Parts: sequence; structure tokens; C-alpha cells
Amino acid sequence: MSKYFGDRLPPILYQFFAADTMVGVVSTVDEDGFPRGAPMSQFYAPGERVMLMAAQNKSQTYANAARSGKIALTFMGANNLVFTIQGTVRVFRECMRSNHNLGILVIDIKEVHSNEACDVVVTGGISTEFISERWQQLMETWLSELRSYTLENVNI
Repeated sequence: MSKYFGDRLPPILYQFFAADTMVGVVSTVDEDGFPRGAPMSQFYAPGERVMLMAAQNKSQTYANAARSGKIALTFMGANNLVFTIQGTVRVFRECMRSNHNLGILVIDIKEVHSNEACDVVVTGGISTEFISERWQQLMETWLSELRSYTLENVNI
């Protein structure tokens, strides 16, 4: 059964996403009304009610989010950390300074739910491995740019 946290990240999640990131499944709705999910890993919380997400600006996920204005993010981590964030979404930057193929979306958080199951415990989540040190450096560059924005920047 889902536990409702409200319209903001609980302190532990806010503190995590203010300093770190994890892989999550980003869900949108396509033009035909069908759900679409895609794994993504570049998230940052400049505030407890706002998240930034870097996404390929030519992807279906980015197009669906920009068109519909709705998004859901589902995360699974060790120690039974399983939660979904629902919100409205808008384009903040069509292109990042550090990568013209990535755009930045602003997620205004409307609901946060814990999705822990009563009959199983999640002991591990979605994880990724970099195919090279160069890709890891690029990811760190993009996350660094995301983290350079403040609430004042995104609330304009």
C-alpha cells in the first residue's frame, strides 16, 4: 500500500537529491494516451518542491513531457527505498551549456508516494555502469551544470 508523503520531497529525499542522483524510470504519456517509461539518471533538487532533470532533447520522453506537462518519476534503491514523484513539467533549457543534445526540464512536485510493498523488501535498485571513464566524466559535467541552478533560476 502506498504511503503519501505530500506535495514535497521528505527531508531525507530532498537532502539526497540536493547532493546526489540515482537512476529512475521517467513515465510520460504519448500522443495516443499510452504510458511510456524510460530510465534516466540526471536529477537534482534545488528545493523540496522542485526537481531538475536533464534529458535528451530529441527523445520521445522529452517531447511527451513538454507536450503534456505531466510526468512521474519512480525510483528503487537498496534498503526498501521505493517511491514515486508526480508533477507538472516544463522546459527550462532546450539545450544545456555543456551538451546541446540535452535539455533541462523543471518538475514542480505535486505528490510523493512511498511504494514499499507489504510482502517483499527491495534490497537493490536500478544501477548502471559506465562504459568508459570518459562517459563518467561527461555525466559528472552535466550533473554539475544541473546543480548550478537555484530556485531563483527556475522560478522565473
